[in-house]
Amino acid sequence: MSRTIKENRIFDAALKLFAEYGYKKTTIEDVANELGMTPGNIYFYVKNKKDLYEKTVQSALGRWRDSVAEAVAAETGAPEKFRVMAERSFEYLRGRDDILSVLSRDPDIFTLTPGEDRFYDINAGAMLLMKDILQQGVREKSFHKMNVDRATEFLFSVYIMFLIRAYVKPEGENVAEMFREGLEMILRGLRR
Repeated sequence: MSRTIKENRIFDAALKLFAEYGYKKTTIEDVANELGMTPGNIYFYVKNKKDLYEKTVQSALGRWRDSVAEAVAAETGAPEKFRVMAERSFEYLRGRDDILSVLSRDPDIFTLTPGEDRFYDINAGAMLLMKDILQQGVREKSFHKMNVDRATEFLFSVYIMFLIRAYVKPEGENVAEMFREGLEMILRGLRR
């Protein structure tokens, strides 16, 4: 079994346990037992429990980002790529109770301040995906000319705010409706 597959198994088991019991109550031994391993096997991949937690969350966020990138890659035009990116990003968490539980227990996973972002690399990758779509839209003249860097930062901040309101501190279905209506307004505003 490759290192990546082993890591993914460890992070999946850890995510399940962190979701069910929380960070404080979950131990490296619990994760090892869940996998039929010894704690020493886990320590081959992580330094300590905090490292296990951070890498577990990073893995979950990376899969989320990769799922969005895969959906976007199936589209050609910038407006449709933008729509798919926004919808897939927002809807991804529905039914994923494990990551939702971890997010609700650790709302600082989402931050609007890059300097405080523990998962900056993952979020930077998501922002790059958005930036590439905006640049494509400007190039193909389907979007207005804009400062793509500023637009990306603004739109990503709006997206994070919606994630917090929809999933971390849920405010009900109105947030999802507001997201859909906001997406339509943004797309109308971006289009030439």
